[in-house]
Amino acid sequence: MPSIVPVYSIGKSYTAIALLRSLDPERQVGDVVPGLPEPLRPLTLLDLLSHRSGLDDYYPWPDYRAAVEARETPWPAGSILARAEVGAPGSFRYSNIGYLLLRLALEEHHQGSFFEVLDELVLQPLEIHAHPFAELADWARCDHPGIDDRLRAYHPGWVYTGTFAADPLEAARGLALVMQGALGADLAARLQQTWKVQVPPDHPMGPDAGYGLGMMTSGDPTSVLGHGGQGPGLNLFAATSADGSRWHGEVQASEGEDLELVRRCVTRARA
Repeated sequence: MPSIVPVYSIGKSYTAIALLRSLDPERQVGDVVPGLPEPLRPLTLLDLLSHRSGLDDYYPWPDYRAAVEARETPWPAGSILARAEVGAPGSFRYSNIGYLLLRLALEEHHQGSFFEVLDELVLQPLEIHAHPFAELADWARCDHPGIDDRLRAYHPGWVYTGTFAADPLEAARGLALVMQGALGADLAARLQQTWKVQVPPDHPMGPDAGYGLGMMTSGDPTSVLGHGGQGPGLNLFAATSADGSRWHGEVQASEGEDLELVRRCVTRARA
């Protein structure tokens, strides 16, 4: 039965699609977003999309984890950027801070909110039924039975990367439509670009796992693309075959990566 939930990091795939429809990925983020700390300005949109910029991630910060657990009010985005550290580029290093910068680039370029930009560029053209997820009131649209009062006290503003609320199967269908060429064959081909990443031998995305432009990938050549979403209370995955002919998305009330959930989605999407 369909459930409307925050899709958490599945939103990164939609961010990548919107950005590739908007900006040259070779541009430096400082050319798009004014007032960034100096170390962040030279980072390219391409490296941010593929988590190869060298940026660290805020998720492991103990005070971030404690503030989320205590259901505090989110910090200003500027305080996250001020603490960001940039290491050597070129290697995969998953960074939510990188996707915060991409969210800001989209908002600045289009002069609109994150959801407004996604809705105009991606969600409406694909006829994906989705809702904003940026304020506490947005939980009212979410209906999964695992969502309790404590989860509804979690402020969506902690998802600095930006996300939206939808049925995970619908989110997977949207990715499949993109791979079918609904937003252009060039975009579908670009999303198959990937760089290998190390995963355990039994990982569902193995043995040839990669991360491309907002998409986790499997196979060489790429046969499956998708993304997971993990956050307070919920665990999700959305996957599509590379040609968009098969797709699957699921959610369950749990936290932390669930490889069996990923495996089910990847297996059903693999053509």
